[in-house]
Amino acid sequence: MNGQLSFNRRSLHAIGNTPNPYEQAISIIGRTLSPFDEDNLIPCFGFGDATTHDQHVFSFYADYRPCNGFEEVLRRYKEIVPYLHLSGPTSFAPIVDAAVEIVEKSNWQYHVLVIIADGQVTRSSDTPPGRFSHEEQATINSIVAASVYPLSIILVGVGDGPWDAMQEFDDNIPQRAFDNFQFVNFTKIMSEHTDMAKKEAAFALAALMEIPLQYKATLKLQPKDKYDVSSPTRPLPPPREVTDHDNAIRPIPHAQISEQVESGPSAEQVCLICLTNPKDMAFGCGHLTCKDCGVSISSCPLCRQPITTRLRLYS
Repeated sequence: MNGQLSFNRRSLHAIGNTPNPYEQAISIIGRTLSPFDEDNLIPCFGFGDATTHDQHVFSFYADYRPCNGFEEVLRRYKEIVPYLHLSGPTSFAPIVDAAVEIVEKSNWQYHVLVIIADGQVTRSSDTPPGRFSHEEQATINSIVAASVYPLSIILVGVGDGPWDAMQEFDDNIPQRAFDNFQFVNFTKIMSEHTDMAKKEAAFALAALMEIPLQYKATLKLQPKDKYDVSSPTRPLPPPREVTDHDNAIRPIPHAQISEQVESGPSAEQVCLICLTNPKDMAFGCGHLTCKDCGVSISSCPLCRQPITTRLRLYS
């Protein structure tokens, strides 16, 4: 919420005619990363609200489906934000753990986790100098444990900060298989006195400059059987206010308002990617999409397993 200096005293999540810092960061990262995303399916999670605190993350959708491209990430963010009740404390451990679980299920495919946050990890005033708070230690533990996986972590700091602890995280996290964490101060870059195109280029460069070396380092990693940190819990569904809004604006099926004349696919039978065509293609993992979407993806949008078998279904 801290936009006193950087966003004209407005909430950093304010939705209006001017893109807020979160929208700007999502858009720039999206334009930069999209060409490298093979299937364009982006798992998205929220945290730091009254339902998650420092223990959980919530999925952007109740059925846990990923967003199809950064345009949908941005659209869904704008749908969710008005119904959130922001709350601390803050820890990045749950979102890092959730990303590791996705990497595990994808058969160790390389991933990039982008965290956009407006505050550093919670540190209470009674934490002794030279010691970490519970939330800081949990975040460090998860980042260290994640370094044995092909996962790069980019933390984008928006708002007024302070960001001193995050810079220390970037510079001093010990005992990692490779340097998997990068902090980027979005506000500092965007406050430079230059044109927007140059600022966007500077932000993209700062966020992604370590990716080539990190990717090269992950090629030396050996697959692990199990995550070192206690098994991540399943992400929560979106907060109730969000799902209530989704249900309120969902079109009423024709069968509910008149006699059904012709049988059509139910919500459970509709492809979770295009949300239009019936599910008529199955993969080896057991999940289904429509044939049009199924032939264009290489990993399952639900479990992220590589697709090696496709079976056309006929009703």
